[in-house]
Amino acid sequence: MIALPIDTQHALPFAPGLEPALAHALADELVGITGLLADLAFDLAGNPDTLRHHMHSLQEIDRITQAQLAVADLLRSAAPVEQRLAAVTLENLGASLRVAVDRYRREGVPLEPGDDDAA
Repeated sequence: MIALPIDTQHALPFAPGLEPALAHALADELVGITGLLADLAFDLAGNPDTLRHHMHSLQEIDRITQAQLAVADLLRSAAPVEQRLAAVTLENLGASLRVAVDRYRREGVPLEPGDDDAA
């Protein structure tokens, strides 16, 4: 997860057309889904046979839940994109997002309102 303060009074949309209220609502949904997934993993891990046979898969579920929470934090943040990405502590997720953001920028997709370099 990332630890950026949430500034709801001055929040900027993540991308044109995505107002802060929608970004926060999407983040809330991600957090809720993450809780369901974490509960499922906990239930599965409670069975010794399942735990023994599926330890790697259960660890992947944990990684997914961490990534979902990090994405929720990204959606809630009002910081510039580069600062949001720098705060992602899951190394693979941060790197993957940076590659995707760079690709979309090269393709001309604006990621910030008023981004004159895109489009």
